[in-house]
Amino acid sequence: MSKVLRKFGDHIECLQGAVNGDTDLRDNYKLYNKVYRFYKKDGVTFTGDTSIDYNMIINYLYEDLFQ
Repeated sequence: MSKVLRKFGDHIECLQGAVNGDTDLRDNYKLYNKVYRFYKKDGVTFTGDTSIDYNMIINYLYEDLFQ
């Protein structure tokens, strides 16, 4: 089980929806910030550009949830 599943197990449907493109994770501001901080603490260096950073988070979520 990945760290993401352990940490965000209660929000797995929302995260999968964001990865699939069904929802925008930024609509759930609290969850988005938690995921952002999670990956930042995990060593991801973000650019500061909100669009690029969001795509990076979605890519990391895809890898952690579906691989």
